[in-house]
Amino acid sequence: MTATVLRILSRHREHPGVIASLADFEWTAADMMTVHQLFDDPRYTLYCLDGERELAIFTALPAGVDLTRTPFMYQAQFDQAESLAALPFADFIGFADSYAIEREPLLFLHNIGRCGSTALCRALNEIDGVMALSEPEALSNMISLRHTSRDWFHALIHASLAWLCRAAVNRGNGHYVFKLRNQASVITKPYIDALPEARHLFMYRNVIDWLASFHRLRAKRGDRPTRYTRQQVIEQQAAYYQQPAAEFEGLAPPALSHYLGLEGRALGWLYMLGVYLDLRETGWPISALRYEDLQANRDAVLAEVARQLGVPAESLAAARRAFASDAQAGTVFARDGERGNTVQLPAEMQATVRRLLALQPVIRSADYVLPGTLLH
Repeated sequence: MTATVLRILSRHREHPGVIASLADFEWTAADMMTVHQLFDDPRYTLYCLDGERELAIFTALPAGVDLTRTPFMYQAQFDQAESLAALPFADFIGFADSYAIEREPLLFLHNIGRCGSTALCRALNEIDGVMALSEPEALSNMISLRHTSRDWFHALIHASLAWLCRAAVNRGNGHYVFKLRNQASVITKPYIDALPEARHLFMYRNVIDWLASFHRLRAKRGDRPTRYTRQQVIEQQAAYYQQPAAEFEGLAPPALSHYLGLEGRALGWLYMLGVYLDLRETGWPISALRYEDLQANRDAVLAEVARQLGVPAESLAAARRAFASDAQAGTVFARDGERGNTVQLPAEMQATVRRLLALQPVIRSADYVLPGTLLH
């Protein structure tokens, strides 16, 4: 079993919202290494899965880079990669089979984005014995691989976890937290199917406040709201979540023919909450956490999350302290000073979103509380 070492010629990412891929780099094959060398070298960390070429891609980082301390694992890997390594899926899976991690103390943070998931991930990483990774992209790449066979899908997930948590990079931890990208909410069911013994937590927040968080980012860039037709918004959301347009058509009532700016993203919020509702109604093991509860009842939330992860409540002091600073500092998503986001969603947009909600059959309020939400 051998991996190909790739020399990086240049790097270019379209946008932080685009899931990582080998196309982020221009590269040329430079050398070979054995799979044992790759597995034992702590500089190499799993970056993404290339389904078209059937390759697992690793980045070689400078010594001392701690990916558990970065807001977004993929961004640190992209920015600091010194070289790459490509390993065929068959070897990636086959070699990992001998080094599968214990799966009982696993927690997955599924989320809608802009809901405190990065902060919670960082806080949990402060607990002794816990390794928490924020947005390892190989786990998000499973979106484009969801149409493979069930056995192959499961094998890729299990192999990804084994490589992400292998001894060379794990440093003796026995509990694992993986915070996924918001787009990965669409494959929550396949994840639970592959890892039913893990804990799965879905994080969300009030849709008006959620959209206001995005509005602040756009206002900082100087963006002006664009008006879109209903069909354009449906196509935008379908492309973002890599789902058929039909998944969003039923959420977009014909009575609303146009959407201004971020109004159309409310369809994505409805869709992600709908995925969770479907899981709960069909008996899949998953619970939920509101951003508002994480803010207002942090100690109670942390105690419950610690229970799910299997760590003692008395170990939470360091986790509490982690909330004192911005988990996304240094990124385009960083908050505005100590007060955080004070920008409101414009009244016109709020009115449209509330009208959209009023036309829904189930989720009809901005602060809808999902069944199975912690503390409720």
